[in-house]
Amino acid sequence: MPDEAQADQNIAREINQLIEMPRGEFEELVAGLYRALGHQAMCVPANGERDIDVVVGARNGQKWIVQCRQWRGAVGEVVVRELYAAMRREHAAQAAIITTAKFTPKAREWAKGKPIHLYDGVGFLKAMKRIREKASAD
Repeated sequence: MPDEAQADQNIAREINQLIEMPRGEFEELVAGLYRALGHQAMCVPANGERDIDVVVGARNGQKWIVQCRQWRGAVGEVVVRELYAAMRREHAAQAAIITTAKFTPKAREWAKGKPIHLYDGVGFLKAMKRIREKASAD
């Protein structure tokens, strides 16, 4: 059983691999995880602004939007606000930011009570492993 320092190193290595992945591959990975959960998901072609990377047709009929951020630092409140504006503009029921970084406390606070899901690097790795385990068990 690896000790805590080894586990932290493994997580850091996995996050670094995600950061170094070509942007399109990272977005396709995210879309594929939504599809593994039974949703329809499609990557949005690059169009300049890039405030939406994946559009999800949820199993319940809702439209969701996802922004993928391969960052090392922290995702701040401005990014969350911009995604919320995109969510409203696109008439999406929910939105998510999936990042390899962390979220600032202000970003987390601003998202509270809104249909915005924030997945930081560690949270995304955990979700990815859960989804893959579920898919292999089915």
